[in-house]
Amino acid sequence: MSLKKYLLAGGLSTVLLLGACNGDDTTEEETDDAATEESGETGEDTADDEEEEEEESEAEDTEGGEGTGDEEVYYSGEYGEFSIESFGQYTLEPEEAEEEEEEEEAEEAEEAEPTELVLIEFVYTNNGDVPTSAEEAFGLELAVRHMTEDGEVTLDNLTMDLPEDHEHADLVEASTELLEPGESASAVVAYGPVDTSQELVIQSRNDDELDETIELEESEDIESDPAESDAADATDEDTDDEEEEEEEDSEE
Repeated sequence: MSLKKYLLAGGLSTVLLLGACNGDDTTEEETDDAATEESGETGEDTADDEEEEEEESEAEDTEGGEGTGDEEVYYSGEYGEFSIESFGQYTLEPEEAEEEEEEEEAEEAEEAEPTELVLIEFVYTNNGDVPTSAEEAFGLELAVRHMTEDGEVTLDNLTMDLPEDHEHADLVEASTELLEPGESASAVVAYGPVDTSQELVIQSRNDDELDETIELEESEDIESDPAESDAADATDEDTDDEEEEEEEDSEE
């Protein structure tokens, strides 16, 4: 009997020991699984946060204001979006006097000085609710100004003063065409008169999102060829010499 008791007690102890070991293993596995799940959820949350930050950053970059690097100047307002592709300079010559005009009016026309204009080429997208032209929307949303010591001077829209044979005549015409909501078009507008000695900027009228300095470069319309200029000076000198010779012959 004593031997059986010892055997039974030993077997019972073994069973209890094995059960305890199995329980510890199960607890360790459950702990490992829980830790893995938590790590996976943390990784997903981090990835989601990074994606949200990237989206917010992209949204801020595309809102009103100047693009970075070589991107064009961009502005989005109530009447639509404006992607300004380039600025240029154009010299508007005074109109020639009609033959039937009086001599005084003709002399005044000849004495009139050329007007410097800034040309702005842009792509307009109508985001409003009604048909709007690119020129009209530009004037409602944006302004071209001189910044002087006495304050700011807003330039006039002189787009319609450009000659019909201007190199951008098709884009000038497109600027006056009505665009339905959602439509886009390239256009050119002209503002002046420009004083090249003063700072020139383009600004948004209804907020402070856009304030860009315009750096003008002489365009082909106003560039002069030094060789042609020298040739013209030489011609004038020859003409003066001939006139002097004629006067001397006449006096003799």
